[in-house]
Amino acid sequence: AVVSTQSTGNTLIKQLTPDSEPVNCVAFNPRATAKFYCALGEKIFGYDQRNVNEPCDTYSFHEEEVNQVSVGEKGQYLVSCDDDGTVICLDLTRPGGKCVSKHTTHENICSSVQWVPGRSSEIVSGGMDCKIHHRDVYKHRPIKTLTERLEQQGVHIINPPFVNSVSTHWGSRYMVAGYASGTVKVWRLGSKKVGYVPFKSLPQHNAGTGCVCLADKTTVVSGGNDGFIHISDLEGGHSNGTCEQVTSDSEPEVDDACTFKLLHGHKINWLCGSRDGDHVIVYACDETCAVTKYKVR
Repeated sequence: AVVSTQSTGNTLIKQLTPDSEPVNCVAFNPRATAKFYCALGEKIFGYDQRNVNEPCDTYSFHEEEVNQVSVGEKGQYLVSCDDDGTVICLDLTRPGGKCVSKHTTHENICSSVQWVPGRSSEIVSGGMDCKIHHRDVYKHRPIKTLTERLEQQGVHIINPPFVNSVSTHWGSRYMVAGYASGTVKVWRLGSKKVGYVPFKSLPQHNAGTGCVCLADKTTVVSGGNDGFIHISDLEGGHSNGTCEQVTSDSEPEVDDACTFKLLHGHKINWLCGSRDGDHVIVYACDETCAVTKYKVR
């Protein structure tokens, strides 16, 4: 396991080898930007970039391999998910971390978990039980379960797709999910009682969608096993086409008008994006040892 820390000038600062297990995820603390967290096996290690020789915290609350970690907007709570379908919320302000809640809501591997922006106690998680769960981690109650829309129309799906990745963005009311079928779907956050409702489906990858992220409030970046990266503007900024909005529980139509498709050439394992003026910055990780940076206008 190797974790590399770099400066803004892409200069290598330090390479860490915290354990022999592979690194599944790295997440920064949005309120304490010098701190970051790495998931290795069943453990989560906390580091401070000002002294990365040893981890400053080690959290051992999971019994199975941790797949993703995410830190809340205020930097106090961390949520993580594992191969057992368990989602754990930790209080980072307590020495050694305190387990605030533990839920085994997924019937299979939980592959991804994120906080709901603007609602400090709510999370969304997706897994290989083909479901996305929206729940309140402090009140220990589910809010909504999101499945393929055909199920809600009375059609039984024999083999629904796994949920590989979910993503939210601070200040955005959208949530995006990538499926093993190559599908990319977007939901919009409604009232407390309604939760997330279908917004639109984006152009499908020719193979499974490995990772999705919101680069800003309205820009979706997805990477597929087909080697393509899709960049979609939910408000239609990449073309003259108009993006139709769907706010009911009906099945949204696929919107191809505002998506830019980039051939990366390798299966995408992970990516992240951000906005820099008129450009979208995308970092992509694949099956090679390289991290590729794209700047798309």
